[in-house]
Amino acid sequence: MFSERGRTVLLIGIFVLVGGFAFTNYFLTLLGIFLIVGSVVTSPYFQLTMPLESLQVTREIDKANFFQGDFIHIKLAIRNTGRSRIDSIRIFDVYPDIFRLVLGKNELVTRIDAGQTIKFSYIMQGTLRGKYTIGPTKFQIHDRLEFRFEELSAENLDEILIYPSYQDARIMESLAARRRVGYAFGIHKTRQKMGSEDFVGIRRFVSGDESRRIDWKAVARTHKLMVREYETERNMRVFIILDCGDTMSAGKAENSKLEYAIRAALLLAKAAMERKDKVGLLAWSTSQDTYLKPSLGEGHYYRLLDILAAIEAGGEFDLAAAVQFVAAHVTQQSFFIILSDCEANRAQLEKGVRLIRGHKHHAIIIAPFGPWFEIEDVYLSPVERALGEAIVYKLLEERRALSQSFRRVGVPIIDVGPGDILPTLLSEYLKAKKKGVAQI
Repeated sequence: MFSERGRTVLLIGIFVLVGGFAFTNYFLTLLGIFLIVGSVVTSPYFQLTMPLESLQVTREIDKANFFQGDFIHIKLAIRNTGRSRIDSIRIFDVYPDIFRLVLGKNELVTRIDAGQTIKFSYIMQGTLRGKYTIGPTKFQIHDRLEFRFEELSAENLDEILIYPSYQDARIMESLAARRRVGYAFGIHKTRQKMGSEDFVGIRRFVSGDESRRIDWKAVARTHKLMVREYETERNMRVFIILDCGDTMSAGKAENSKLEYAIRAALLLAKAAMERKDKVGLLAWSTSQDTYLKPSLGEGHYYRLLDILAAIEAGGEFDLAAAVQFVAAHVTQQSFFIILSDCEANRAQLEKGVRLIRGHKHHAIIIAPFGPWFEIEDVYLSPVERALGEAIVYKLLEERRALSQSFRRVGVPIIDVGPGDILPTLLSEYLKAKKKGVAQI
């Protein structure tokens, strides 16, 4: 196709040719013909010499899986295997629009001689968890006069997986090392009897452990906080049911109810598995039913990460159907933590809660309250704010009635906002562990 320069030359040639005929000026006529022929005659030659098969592209990504907020380094190598020089080529590597380019450029305009390899790289930041595709690499090749250009595309696609943010877990680990988790998160330490219990072994210190159980000899030997573990410390089985319905996607993409619920699930799994508790997961809606049986260990943790990274909101959440699905796979008594905005059909919610209690499981619902997520950092006029407050008050009244109904069967609902969903979840988990709920 014609480039901007080629179209300009062609239009000037047509204008000059018309002027030559109008004024019977042979010089203008010949000049117009020369310009038109010059801009058009190169087309067949350019098409014949297009390097359709002579460009080889290699993309190198430092790894396949990243955490949200991590930097992704991409290197490209383009080799001209043909016998002809490419005088002008624009190389453009496609990446998801939601990512942020932080260093370098994903495009390059250059010349490539026969047999030459051109290399360049760039760094971008994965700003939102999910499964993404890098590529293809696109080329825009111009002829020597830059009258014409053609676009090619190399089908070199690479998939990467962005895990949910690990920042929360890093903060928890840092605070645990400083023995400040109880202050920052409102978590109460679990008291354990000492004395006649059987000694089991030594493990890493985690948030919630009592300081008097620290084994200072092991600390001196390993340079890490270590605690003594006794037979009386029983493990529990935790099962997370994650609402993936459409309503959970409300709000900004990076701060939606679903994103916060996923961060909370990741943090809970990290804290529970550090305490040797088995953690299971069901990501549920009418459009997906991803199940991970309760287990522990590093491999299990990364399988859970893979699931959380790929979750997308869609369909409707049916708690009763989700509980029936889990009950068919998990027969042992478990502690169910349900992360849902509770905006689904009330009858289905009530049925699901009764099924949980009917199967002798313990449960709690951590409910991201819609308005607290959807109007965050949004400017509202005084009238809009007054209307919003009225709507929030009405919704809270409805939620209060639902909560009272659930409490009668022993399943509390705790409404949370962006600022307290993580500490509330951890606090409720540790309360259940202290009570000895759902022990293995």
